[in-house]
Amino acid sequence: MSRRGHARGAVVLVAIGALTLGLTCSAFVPPAHQTSQPRLQTLPAAQKTSALALAGLVPLALAPDASVAQGWEMAVVGPLGLINAGLNLFKTALGIYALMSWLFAFGIIDFRNEIVQKIQGVLSSIIDPVLAPLRGIIPPLAGFDISFMVLWFVIEQAQAAAVTIMFGAATYGNYYY
Repeated sequence: MSRRGHARGAVVLVAIGALTLGLTCSAFVPPAHQTSQPRLQTLPAAQKTSALALAGLVPLALAPDASVAQGWEMAVVGPLGLINAGLNLFKTALGIYALMSWLFAFGIIDFRNEIVQKIQGVLSSIIDPVLAPLRGIIPPLAGFDISFMVLWFVIEQAQAAAVTIMFGAATYGNYYY
C-alpha cells in the first residue's frame, strides 16, 4: 500500500475515533454526588448502535488490505485439494481401464475370468459415463479410440489449474518489494 493509502487510513481512523469518542462522551452521566453540574441525557438506542457500528470499522481502517478475509486460503485450498485427489483417483481408474482394454485386445487377459469381469464392470460404471460424450464427438483414429487420451489431457489441465490456484492462495500476501 502506498503512503497516500496509509495517510487516508489514518485520517479515516482519526475521524471514526473522534466521532465514536464524541458520541460516547456525550452520554456520560456524572456520579450522583456531583450535583453542581447539570446531568446530561443519555443517547437514544439508535445513536448507541451507530456508535458501536462505527467502532467496529476501526480494524478495517487500520488494515484495509482485506483484514476481513483473513483465513480465506483454507476455504480455497481445502476443496481444491479434495478435487485434485478425486481427479488423481479418476485418472488412476482411467489408466487401469485403458490398460485392461489393451491387454484384452492383445489377448493377454480374458474377460471370462470372474475377477477381471468385476474389475472391468466397476471401472466401466465409473469411466464410461464420462467417455461416452467424448466418443460421440471424437472419431476413432486408425481404429484406435483416443477419447480416453483426450480425457486424460483434460484432467491433467484441470489438475494443473487447481494446483496453480492452491499455490496462489497459499502464497497470497507473501510478496516482497
